[in-house]
Amino acid sequence: MPFSQLEIEGHSIVFLGSFNPQIFQPSWFSNEGLIRKEEAESAKIEVVHREIVSFSTESFRLEVLPERVLFSTTQPQFYDPLRDLALGTFRILRHTPVEKMGINRDLHYRMESEEAWHSIGNRLAPKEHWVNLLQEPGLKGLSIQGTRAGKYKGAIVVRVEPSGRIKPGVFVTINDHYDLDPGSGHGADKMLEALDESWKASLERSLKIAEGIVVDK
Repeated sequence: MPFSQLEIEGHSIVFLGSFNPQIFQPSWFSNEGLIRKEEAESAKIEVVHREIVSFSTESFRLEVLPERVLFSTTQPQFYDPLRDLALGTFRILRHTPVEKMGINRDLHYRMESEEAWHSIGNRLAPKEHWVNLLQEPGLKGLSIQGTRAGKYKGAIVVRVEPSGRIKPGVFVTINDHYDLDPGSGHGADKMLEALDESWKASLERSLKIAEGIVVDK
């Protein structure tokens, strides 16, 4: 069995809808009690504009566009606090129109050898189907979509490709996507319900999917 080691990971929560970027500044989060005053004061501001706001703190990064809000962290100990931050933000902004949400996880695995690294591509995209069509075929990227059980509409999209940060390494990204019916009028409430109820299962499922890809049982 090829050995693999998870070395780099990250998690993000994405909301799609209609937003006012200028609201989402460190001082607002601090004033609303969502982050500590010290964390707000030390935040690294990347850009503040009516069309985009982006900043990072010691625990998370935020990027807001008129149609998209992204909460992200690369530190596993802040995964649950990231969820709590997203929940707290939109419980305050509960009437904000939100139509879609993604609970996303990125994982970079180091493989024990080049041979083990190639074995992933050989298993997911067997080369015998390509040898008469291409010279030296190899897996560049593969996307697979599946349905998700439960009451929330959406899908799970998994992408696998060589890691750009670890060699020999494999990058797996999982998008756990949630949809609201157009014009449902729920504002952010329905998505917050989905986030709160689905969070633990989504984290466990994403890791199980990734490990099922990099570990040939």
